[in-house]
Amino acid sequence: MKIVKIALLVVVAVVLLTGIGVYSGIFNFAADVPHWGTTIRLIEAARERSIVRQSEDVKVPANLDDARLVTSGAGEYAEMCTSCHLAPGMKDTEMRVGLYPKPPNLAALGAHRTPAQQFWIVKHGLKMTGMPAWGLTHDDERIWSMVAFLQKLPELTPAAYQELVAAGEGGHHHEEMGGENHEQNEAHEHGEVSEADEPPGKPPAHEHAPGTTEHEHEPRASKLPVTAAAAASAVDRFQNFLAKGDTAGAAAVLNPSVVIFESGEVEKSRAEYASHHLQADATFLKSAQIRVLSRAGGATGDFAWVATESELTTRGSKPVNMITTETMVLKRDQDTWRIAHIHWSSRKKE
Repeated sequence: MKIVKIALLVVVAVVLLTGIGVYSGIFNFAADVPHWGTTIRLIEAARERSIVRQSEDVKVPANLDDARLVTSGAGEYAEMCTSCHLAPGMKDTEMRVGLYPKPPNLAALGAHRTPAQQFWIVKHGLKMTGMPAWGLTHDDERIWSMVAFLQKLPELTPAAYQELVAAGEGGHHHEEMGGENHEQNEAHEHGEVSEADEPPGKPPAHEHAPGTTEHEHEPRASKLPVTAAAAASAVDRFQNFLAKGDTAGAAAVLNPSVVIFESGEVEKSRAEYASHHLQADATFLKSAQIRVLSRAGGATGDFAWVATESELTTRGSKPVNMITTETMVLKRDQDTWRIAHIHWSSRKKE
């Protein structure tokens, strides 16, 4: 009986001391003041055991070595993770320096976790670390692409990392959509035309037949002011790179902070576009024929805009026949115009 009383007194004392500690504000929650050693060990032990247990039932897909999945994950990582977890050749960021506990440098740490554990952490996040639960905004496919990339990350040189990010295969592809929206997405909101609409013996104005890469503009397209002509050339270079399948060249024409509106989705950087639609757009344009109907534009200072209406056709088992509008805003970087905003929309040709 005496032992029970002592135990109860200890419990009451602990509760009282905890209450005093909580309501007095004596515990310092400042991120620049480390935990006590005992507190750190308890938190880390609880976190590690939780990760191991919670990830036990995660089923790892068999295609984590797939190059397309890895490059898709590279784009995701570059967009969402580098400010905290860094990248090959990258030094500390202002955000990472101020975080407590400091996020691990995944490029230097090596493969210290299993794919199942990485998936669980990325999807669900971690309390008391600042690690967000990406599963609230990203589907499992995108998260697995990041895991596939994380398995390769410790082996990458800075140059190899940049190549993977620029390649940006994978992510949300047009062929994943279905029905009428599939056709609109697959057309990349450009537009389509039948060659029968052209005068006899006259080549299409802005067409690249299957296997053709160059885009040529007809004089009937609206002539641009001299100040906007160079910006329009940058737009054409972007399209030509896509038609050639040169995704790195196309990405180089984009501003790193480019914002792209397409099919109801928004991509908020060059890296995000490279990891989602870029490769699919390039693949599609290889088999598309595009004819410019009209073009307008202008420029003020270091900014320009180019608006293009086109017709687009594809052949094959699922032919596409669309009228599209494309608006691009460009920003001049020294003597080079780069695309800062793209808005694609389309409708079926009647």
